[in-house]
Amino acid sequence: MLSLCALVALAFTACKKNDTQKVSFTATMPQTVNDVRTHANDLGTALLWDEGNTITVVDAAGEDMDFTLVSFDGQVATFTAEGDAATFMKDIETADYTAFYPAVVDGEGVRMTIPAEQTYVPGMWFANDLYPMVAFNEGNNFVFQSNCGFLNVSFKDVLGRQADRVVLTANEDIAGDMVYAKDGLTYVFEGTSQSITITSTEKHQLYPELARDYTFVLPEGVLANGFTVEIFDGETLIGSKTTQGSFPIVAQEFTIMSVITLGGEE
Repeated sequence: MLSLCALVALAFTACKKNDTQKVSFTATMPQTVNDVRTHANDLGTALLWDEGNTITVVDAAGEDMDFTLVSFDGQVATFTAEGDAATFMKDIETADYTAFYPAVVDGEGVRMTIPAEQTYVPGMWFANDLYPMVAFNEGNNFVFQSNCGFLNVSFKDVLGRQADRVVLTANEDIAGDMVYAKDGLTYVFEGTSQSITITSTEKHQLYPELARDYTFVLPEGVLANGFTVEIFDGETLIGSKTTQGSFPIVAQEFTIMSVITLGGEE
């Protein structure tokens, strides 16, 4: 009877230990060249995590699970796996895992979208959950990188008008889906639109001396054959700029246009 009680106690202890198993891991943002939130800092030199950000992790067998950060400090986020999630992540120190952000698993691939409508955020910042990234684990840390870059456009207006949207148009698809293999090693870009609009729910002021920035998230390689940017106040076109030059978007880099001055003779 004493032996039986000891076995029952041991089994209870083992179950309790399994229930409280926990695996912690981190994820590190990439650097950009302008030295590149899920938002960028004020100078666009670093990507930073935001509260509530969720990554999708895929193991070597192709199984996937989502994790929401529990804490973050600038470029480094911490995640915790418990219960079934801990079992899923138990080999993080020794096996290969891949992580994606922000992502949807689609059959045998992982899909991340560059939308044709992007939300205005002041400066060299951009909306949360917008910039597609892929990461490979180095031990218990996922090191993120991206095949997308940025176009920064800025306007001054000598007439001091207001605006609520900026439209970028090219002669190729610039919005669509980045569809990755689950191991993260290859991807294809499935284009859906030759234009991207940055929209704002409120009109914002343009100034004669102080430029207002708009930052587009784009797939690498586009805009090599020129593009047009247009700025609107409602349905009224305030101004536009067309370039025929080759300014291809480079992954993890900001392509920054010279300030466009509107109004007067220009």
